[in-house]
Amino acid sequence: MASSTSGLDPPMDNDWEYLHGGVDPGQDENLNLVESVAVTGREEVDLEQRNNLSSSKENGESSKAPQSLVDVLASCPSPKGSRLTRLPSELIDLILSFLGPTELVRVSSTCKLLSSHGKSDLSWQRHVQENVPGLTLTSPFPCSTYLDLYISHDPHWFLPKYKIWFCDHFLTGKVIIVRYDPRRGCIEGYRLVSERSPPTFDPWEADDQVLIHSFNPRCRLHLDQPVLQLDALPLESLTALSTKIKQGHCFCAETPMHLNERNHRGVFSNFLLTRPVEVRPNMQLWPPPTIPARHRVRNASQEDFVGSGHKPHRREEVCDQAFRIRRWMEMVAGPNTPGLHMGEAVSTYATLDPKLYTPTEEKPFRGIWVGDYSGHGCEFLLMNQPDNEEPFDEGSVIKADDETVEEWEVRKKEERIYRGSIEAIKLTGDPNIPRGEYTFIADDISATGFVRKATEKTFHGARIVKSRGHVAARNFRDDKYIESQLIMVSHNKLAQHWVGFGHISFYERVNIDKFLSPTNDPCPTTSC
Repeated sequence: MASSTSGLDPPMDNDWEYLHGGVDPGQDENLNLVESVAVTGREEVDLEQRNNLSSSKENGESSKAPQSLVDVLASCPSPKGSRLTRLPSELIDLILSFLGPTELVRVSSTCKLLSSHGKSDLSWQRHVQENVPGLTLTSPFPCSTYLDLYISHDPHWFLPKYKIWFCDHFLTGKVIIVRYDPRRGCIEGYRLVSERSPPTFDPWEADDQVLIHSFNPRCRLHLDQPVLQLDALPLESLTALSTKIKQGHCFCAETPMHLNERNHRGVFSNFLLTRPVEVRPNMQLWPPPTIPARHRVRNASQEDFVGSGHKPHRREEVCDQAFRIRRWMEMVAGPNTPGLHMGEAVSTYATLDPKLYTPTEEKPFRGIWVGDYSGHGCEFLLMNQPDNEEPFDEGSVIKADDETVEEWEVRKKEERIYRGSIEAIKLTGDPNIPRGEYTFIADDISATGFVRKATEKTFHGARIVKSRGHVAARNFRDDKYIESQLIMVSHNKLAQHWVGFGHISFYERVNIDKFLSPTNDPCPTTSC
């Protein structure tokens, strides 16, 4: 099996010989034999503006909360009275249900009546539940109340809430799924990998000089090696920790992670919150401008992100769209000998706005996909369908004289769906086209880019449109776009005809939600 892995992770199998009906893309010198196509895309400045999503909070929480929840619990004064306290109990609960966690803590610290309402398990179960998609919580274990559970993981609940994270690891990148495990009460993140069966190569009925590469991916979590693990700490431990950390430093302190790894003795990891930056020219940022994002953070630092400028000091400075992991090794010579600190590296992770990978009726190809990249293995993509600049006008679709009403309705639906562009952006990459770069773009999937509707058996009925494939020599040198065609097999399966290479490769949608519940994990296998 082959997988998109490197380094300490499961090795990629490159032993299979891949066949191509045209130029072999595995040889850098062959790329000069394939003509490039003209690119009339957006300027970089326009791209950054288009991909700068709104930074408004989705959960309705106030951004003005400089203290941690533990500090707020102990510091809010109590008023003598309030009209709120004279309302019926049901109305008080209804009003408090509109508050975010920080405001709820503040209100519950004002008087005994509001404290009993604000600290109820019903309120705090809702706040925990909204941050753990894919699960239905039935217990606050290992804490005694949901309020304690929320505090024990504050301010890290955004990690399972946004669930999919991708990092800036050189060239190849990495995708992890972060989730909450109610059995252990911890937030955990595992690498998403994909494996495939040995490929077959069949001639295309429409052109027997083109070979179709079979692709049957199997996606899974690499459960043997967690990338992230944040355990729930008892409230007493959090209170004691809060007194040790100077005020204002609780958000910039690094959090040691005790990873339950089988093969990584002597490897240590710290979790780091980060802060968004105002984008300026020539900044090295993550995510890159190709990927739409609400926040971007720096992913280059001469001081390895130790400086205070990279870290949040107040709650409103915390970026809920990115984080960092510092990892290093320590070689210990003896029990009383200081370890040798070596191999330190910092990885920056970012998430995707759920809108980008949630398909809609008009944008059915949005999603997380896995693609076949021959000797490089399987790679994960964001299939981005940007919003159209103009809304669809049904009145522009005129019924033809020889067209039935049913046929007219079908054509209207097709024209509503097949409009705009599709941009395939690599979340993981390879030495040729690295993570964060486009792998192909279909600039216009409407009638303007339409090539034909497939009649051959393999792709019968599929819409085929013009596209341009992105190729480069190793280390992303001399990159260019070449002629290609996108075969739209279904909303869950696409194929790309690389014209100059003479082969067709496949892409399939990944259902990331099936990895969110630990109860869905396969049973661990034991070797004899």
